[in-house]
Amino acid sequence: MEILLWIGILVVATAVFIFYMFHVRFQENAEWYDDWREPGNLWIMPYWTPMVIFVALGELYELSGYWGGVVVFNLLRVVAIIALLMGLIGLLGLLGIPLPWPFVPRWVVERRKKDRAERKARRRRRKEGG
Repeated sequence: MEILLWIGILVVATAVFIFYMFHVRFQENAEWYDDWREPGNLWIMPYWTPMVIFVALGELYELSGYWGGVVVFNLLRVVAIIALLMGLIGLLGLLGIPLPWPFVPRWVVERRKKDRAERKARRRRRKEGG
C-alpha cells in the first residue's frame, strides 16, 4: 500500500511540474504577480516539486528492493544533489532575493525592470516637486 502512496505522490508532483513548465512559465499577463499566489507559482512549483519527485523516486527505489545496484544508486545520488540545489535556489527566491533570467521566466525579469523604472521616475518627480 505504501508503494501506491509514493507512486501517487510521484505522479502528482510530476503533473504540477509539467503544468508549471507549459503554463506558468509562458504567461504574458499574470494577474497573480504581486499577489499571495506569487511564491507558489514562482518558487515552490518550479524548484520544490523536483525535490518531491526525487524523494518519491528514492522511496520507490527503496521499497522495490534496491534494484539496479550501484549504477541506479549513483544516478539517484546525482539527481538528489541537483534537486537539493534547485530547492536552495527556490528558497532564495522565496526569501525575496531577485534572481536573474535563467531562474525566473523572462516576463518576470522584464516586469521587474519596468517596475523599477516606474519607482525611479516617481522618486525623481517627488524629489523635484517637493
